[in-house]
Amino acid sequence: MTKSQTHSIAVRIFETRASRFHAHLRLGWRMAVLFGVCAAVSSFVLPGSALAQDWGETSDDGWSEPADSMSAQGGSGLPLGWSLRAGIGFIADPDAFLLNFELPYAFDQWVSAGPMFQIGLDDHNTIVAPTVNVTVTVPDLPGQDYDRVHPYGFVGMGFAYLEDDNRRNDNSSTGFLINFGFGFEYQVSDNFFLGSQMMFNFLPEETLEEHFFYSWQVGGARIAF
Repeated sequence: MTKSQTHSIAVRIFETRASRFHAHLRLGWRMAVLFGVCAAVSSFVLPGSALAQDWGETSDDGWSEPADSMSAQGGSGLPLGWSLRAGIGFIADPDAFLLNFELPYAFDQWVSAGPMFQIGLDDHNTIVAPTVNVTVTVPDLPGQDYDRVHPYGFVGMGFAYLEDDNRRNDNSSTGFLINFGFGFEYQVSDNFFLGSQMMFNFLPEETLEEHFFYSWQVGGARIAF
């Protein structure tokens, strides 16, 4: 194989991956818009929604103060204990449809920890990436208008299993994984949240010729027990 042929093949592979990534982004933005519309409708339609709750009064410094009924939960109405979060999205390079599941335990309004399971499915690619993550949440943004929006960031470690059916030999491998990410949740009611998050996954040791893959959980929901 000549250098020009090798270069041509490399260009085609790059163009194919770029095209797939852009297609995923377009799909992701469409899902994000749909998710935003659903969140807005849910806040008005669901019974016992956050709009009907007493979210507290605004203090002199611009931060909202919790109502008395929320004091038992730690201040801003965020429930403590176990929750179940699930969502869908996509993984880029290698490309796959994303299913994400989490079981976080909230110790207080700020800190939670628990397992995360990223599952990527495609015609040729399979990714299974369980990690244990620690999450820090901002329970109360300045101003009463943003009491139901909770941004957060997380970091974790675990392992990733990657499988590529296009490879003739050694088509699967497992490696150590470190990830971090950020997201936000919209509190629809006391125990129900809608949200979106991005995950950046690093493989310190090359695993199936991969050192990194990006995940976007475009839409998801969390139920607190």
